[in-house]
Amino acid sequence: MMNPFLLPLDREELLKRLSARGAPHGGMMPGTMKPPAQPPDPQTVWKSLRPTGGSPSSATADVPLVIYVHIPFCISRCSFCGFYRNRTDDAAIEEYVQRLLVEIDRVADEGVFTKKPVEVVYFGGGTPTALTADQLRRTVGRLHERFNIAPDCEFTIEGRLFAFDDDRVRSCLESGVNRFSFGVQSFETELRRSLGRRLSREDTLARLARIKEICGDRIALVADLIYGLPGQTQEDWMERNVKTVHLESALDGVDLYSLKVFPGSPIAKRVQEEGNWSEEDRLARHAEASDYLAVQGWKQLSTTHWGRNALERNLYNTYAKIGVDMVPFGCGAGGFIGDWSIMQEGDLAKYRTAVDAGLKPIDMVMQSPPTRRDSIRFTRMTDLGYFDPSKIPETDISPIIDNWTQAGVWTPVGRSPRDRRFRLTRLGEFYQTKLNSLLTGFHMAAHASALDKMRMMSAGIASKLKG
Repeated sequence: MMNPFLLPLDREELLKRLSARGAPHGGMMPGTMKPPAQPPDPQTVWKSLRPTGGSPSSATADVPLVIYVHIPFCISRCSFCGFYRNRTDDAAIEEYVQRLLVEIDRVADEGVFTKKPVEVVYFGGGTPTALTADQLRRTVGRLHERFNIAPDCEFTIEGRLFAFDDDRVRSCLESGVNRFSFGVQSFETELRRSLGRRLSREDTLARLARIKEICGDRIALVADLIYGLPGQTQEDWMERNVKTVHLESALDGVDLYSLKVFPGSPIAKRVQEEGNWSEEDRLARHAEASDYLAVQGWKQLSTTHWGRNALERNLYNTYAKIGVDMVPFGCGAGGFIGDWSIMQEGDLAKYRTAVDAGLKPIDMVMQSPPTRRDSIRFTRMTDLGYFDPSKIPETDISPIIDNWTQAGVWTPVGRSPRDRRFRLTRLGEFYQTKLNSLLTGFHMAAHASALDKMRMMSAGIASKLKG
């Protein structure tokens, strides 16, 4: 039987294998976990949760604490987005903010997560910049008042440049925000309009410059860019987007993403009708953009994130992948405490009802499978573009080292086999998520005890379902 963790050496076959859907993900191996017959009670689980390594002397004291706040409103639905929920409405937003503040106060009053320093706060959505200046000031200020926000905390407001006026910018700056992350997606005017973005190229660049003028070095400006969009040429991707970031924008950081088509999203039909960039083209554009930014002096912070200077640290994106404690607030927010994942009510009416009833508005909790901790170990490394076998001394990866090197997904670094590490190539960066899944699977396959534990859990769940 062929080793499933060996990669094809033929390039066409390699790209086909790595781009195929349905491969095992790091946190869940196929067929090993099924939903329990009787899901745990969310309120009971919530009341039992504590910060990981709450004591400074504990072995897990270095596990960061993050707060995530969700704002589920958008002025319109962007064609590529799979997360749209509620259209912006002034009265509905104010009603939502009032309950969000109640939720924040209630968790703070419990005192469980108020002592450990919070290293990252992230407002996501939806569109957090849809809040008024006063609403932003009240919400950001309440977190600073009620929680132990670390002096060097990365505090991000995500959103859109449209309608994010000077008053909103100043309210964030004065309240303790130090990072803005904007979904620019493209600097091409016509393409932006087709995506549901309202500002032109010139207005987008001018608005970024104005925010930098107001904030100076007190706030990091970061933007997302997407390649492979319908109507976008490969030449435009480099000339009118990547080079624009370096030569014309006030950005301190940029995130470069390949288009992900969400089923049912408005852009899905366009992709089906107009076609999509080939896998080879996407890989080439990732490599070209990364090489350009590296030559221009930008620092690569992960496989998809770049910083122009020290203002951009990219902590939230890094922490979100490696299993830190993340306390969720708001309708549709997700989090993770210890071994438990938490998903809050995504329906506004249900969220309101839960908060008004004095409950933490959780829709579902789930305990992570045994594979999660191992996947996190691999994610910590591969997301930063390297792999170090010494970090997993219990696993011999020699059966795949030569194969993966020949396949071109990584290259050896280090003076001797004893300290041999591997740096992901541009090909490896592009397929980092898939490689992480393969590494996790290889590790699990190498340890019968881990597999036996998973089989026992699956058998236990199956017996409960039969009973």
